[in-house]
Amino acid sequence: MFGAENKTLRLPSGAEMYYARFGRGKKLLVMVPGLNTVDMNGTAANLAYFYRRFAKDFTVYVFDRRKGRDPGCTIRSMAEDLAAAMTALKIESAYVMGVSQGGMIAQYLAAEHPELVKKLVLGVTAARTNAAMTAAVDEWIALAESGDMQGVITKNYEKMFTEKQMKKYRLILPLIVRFTKVMSTERFADHARAIYSLDSYDILDRIKCPVTVIGAERDRITPADSSREIARRLGCRVHIFRNEGHAVYLDSRFNKMVYDFFTEDL
Repeated sequence: MFGAENKTLRLPSGAEMYYARFGRGKKLLVMVPGLNTVDMNGTAANLAYFYRRFAKDFTVYVFDRRKGRDPGCTIRSMAEDLAAAMTALKIESAYVMGVSQGGMIAQYLAAEHPELVKKLVLGVTAARTNAAMTAAVDEWIALAESGDMQGVITKNYEKMFTEKQMKKYRLILPLIVRFTKVMSTERFADHARAIYSLDSYDILDRIKCPVTVIGAERDRITPADSSREIARRLGCRVHIFRNEGHAVYLDSRFNKMVYDFFTEDL
């Protein structure tokens, strides 16, 4: 479907990274997802279907974090891995979308490797930590370190979705938890702990490409004020979805906004 492929790349550091590729367009689009409880391996077809809007105009790359444990990793080191992956694949310049933790990574990428980023979308993310983020990360890490990845998934859903949305998801959440093949608790904790290192606010002025920031008023992980703060610092456009939570990036309106921004000059 849409030429979807599951791939593995060896970085110059020797680490390996899963990524998905789909679409037939001449323009290159890099997507950087948020903190996840599952590995990306084997997900290319699902990703291609969900992001099918982009498949005609773009060849899309969706990058995972490096495989295995990564103790001591930071948001900046994840951005360096992403830059190395793009360079290894000869992606000289791309449209880049990062959501949540992926948006944090994308900020460092655009600030420290500006030649790689043609246009940038930062979705439901932040440039520095805040009380809501650290409280969520503290809880996820505690659950992961106790071996309770099902608890991580449950708490994650409760924070990602609005109360109205959770009325639906609570009915199927036990099935989601039961049949989700999660990554190791140690790997998840490594990635979650990296959020504590976030501090990109002072380098945002190095980002020179066009940027759109998208947030959600009911976001309980990266509150809307974090999106507004980034937009003020960059002097760029910002859109806040009024009745949505952190999971707004799953909404078709979010993806249409991203598509319109990236194709307005095509």
